[in-house]
Amino acid sequence: MLPNNPEIEKSVLGCLLMDKQDYVIKLSELDFMSEVNRAIFKAIRKLYDSKSVIDIITVSDSLDIDNAIGIVADLSNYVASPENIEYYIGILKTYTMRREVIKAAIKAKEMAESDKFETAIELKNDVLQVFDIPVYDGKKTDNSISAIMPAVLQDIEDRYNAKNEDKLFTGFYDLDKMTAGLHPEELTIIAARPGVGKTAYAIQMMLNMAKKGVKCLFVSREMSQMQLAKRILANIAMVDGQKLRFCKSLTDDDWAKIGFAVSDICKLPIELNDKLATIQEIRAYCRELKNKDSIDLLIVDYLQLCRSLKRTENRRQEIEDISRQLKEISLEFSIPVVALSQLSRESVAAKEPDLHHLRESGSLEQDADNVIFLHVPSDTDETKFVEYL
Repeated sequence: MLPNNPEIEKSVLGCLLMDKQDYVIKLSELDFMSEVNRAIFKAIRKLYDSKSVIDIITVSDSLDIDNAIGIVADLSNYVASPENIEYYIGILKTYTMRREVIKAAIKAKEMAESDKFETAIELKNDVLQVFDIPVYDGKKTDNSISAIMPAVLQDIEDRYNAKNEDKLFTGFYDLDKMTAGLHPEELTIIAARPGVGKTAYAIQMMLNMAKKGVKCLFVSREMSQMQLAKRILANIAMVDGQKLRFCKSLTDDDWAKIGFAVSDICKLPIELNDKLATIQEIRAYCRELKNKDSIDLLIVDYLQLCRSLKRTENRRQEIEDISRQLKEISLEFSIPVVALSQLSRESVAAKEPDLHHLRESGSLEQDADNVIFLHVPSDTDETKFVEYL
């Protein structure tokens, strides 16, 4: 028998019948173990959704059980005061959580015993999703515009008075002028053809923000940690990146610059990760960092090299799932997410790239809050363009 408390279930149902019907939206059938109590809740919810009167008579009439009116009328005996409904719901949700954790543990045990997982990473990701159970926080949410506007005004005032208002500015003046920097809960796509400078642009953006204390997670499926670290070192030390590939050409002055740069780089709140292969792994790791307050910005380089554990019919659907989950990461953890993306081959012939040139999926333009295209016009000196990046 899973943990349950029929008396608390009846207390909550009794409150719903005593002018507390609006709390029905905070509950679900999973909260009621007793079949009779679950049937009563379903009847109340059905009446609530149809905007019908909810009382002893209407609820009893909706039930197909013996002595329905007596059972429903008896619920009031379990209520000391309907004003205690939040307290009752909190206890009820604790029992629900205990049951869900037990169910998840059983499912995780079955998954661990099965042979369907080829790698430990796949098993870990699926187990983490099984234990991703919503938690009731006891807060009564008012979604009316009149309740939301005070919070909006407070946010505007806080931003107006903030001393570090430019903390999430990218450091690219023209871009920041248009977008006011990056924003929590937003997904930004940086798109370009190969070789144009997506990674260089993203690294520079990350460095500009990390210097202001923004905690950055850079997930790369294109470059190793070593390659990324060398690019960052070349940037901070202002040493030609080619010299870090042909180290024999380094001068004494270069070595001095590298020594000073390493000291500065080690102080930056940056994490480089080239091991997270799937969007589920990325999401789980972001949750881990968020719990430790160690992430303010996620950059993924690049989107088309990510994979999803969700079974899809084709690559297009897989990209759609990855894109949607990146947006959900920004919403769940309230951080800006920047994802680099390839452009389709047809964009080569175009004078300037457009949204329909985003490779493999139209969902990118749908999920993204901002799309930044990097484009080198045909009459541009590409050497100077690369030096600028």
